[in-house]
Amino acid sequence: MYVLIFVGILCIVLGVLVKCFKCYWLISGYNTMSKEKRKNVDTEGLGRLIGNFMFLLGVVMFLGAGLISTGFKTFGIILIVGAIFLLTPYIMIKSQKYDKNALKPDGSMKKSTKLMIGVFIGFTLIIFIFIIGLNVYGTQEPRVTVDDEKIKIDGMYASTVRIDDIIEVVLLDSIPEVLRKDNGFDFGNILRGKFSLESIGKGRLYINNGKSPYVYLRLKNGFVIINYNSSEKTQELYDKIEQYSNIYNQ
Repeated sequence: MYVLIFVGILCIVLGVLVKCFKCYWLISGYNTMSKEKRKNVDTEGLGRLIGNFMFLLGVVMFLGAGLISTGFKTFGIILIVGAIFLLTPYIMIKSQKYDKNALKPDGSMKKSTKLMIGVFIGFTLIIFIFIIGLNVYGTQEPRVTVDDEKIKIDGMYASTVRIDDIIEVVLLDSIPEVLRKDNGFDFGNILRGKFSLESIGKGRLYINNGKSPYVYLRLKNGFVIINYNSSEKTQELYDKIEQYSNIYNQ
């Protein structure tokens, strides 16, 4: 959240520098142009456009940080990612009208300009689809299979727990506060991978945080916590793991 606030402030400052103080050298692309090409650019118009874009991006960062801090983490992330991937191509296309180097004498775009924009939008779309796909995959509930030797957890940050490594199996109504993500997936209340929790240290989470109950496996080295959106399904998993762990300990 604090990173987003910092980025938001940075965007506002850059917007002021470009729009109000005419620091056009901060504009990517324009700052690498030759002096001859710069003469064909409406710097004031381009500065207004880029400045307003930075102001808008700053506001989006503040709104995203506000949503995240008030518990609407998923909506905050969607707002920020959506704004970046939608606004950036729009600004790139819009900025071309201020650059006569990119236009034909009749004011239409040159083929090279269209190709450059097409490549950029295509690349942006690929990244956007990849991010969406990654998040869809990450939000899938864990697929857990249990036998007399191991518990296999499939999905993002898959892992395997040996039955003989389990010290205790407990069904919890709540879990300690999540302090940080060490190496995992974090989208809203959906947590997958390695996290550090208050009072119990480092372990693996496969949970939808806030959806009790939770199956807590205390291991010889660390812990694993699993749950599902359905409390009945979580209860069934607990019963099955407890059954196999009891068989092993007999």
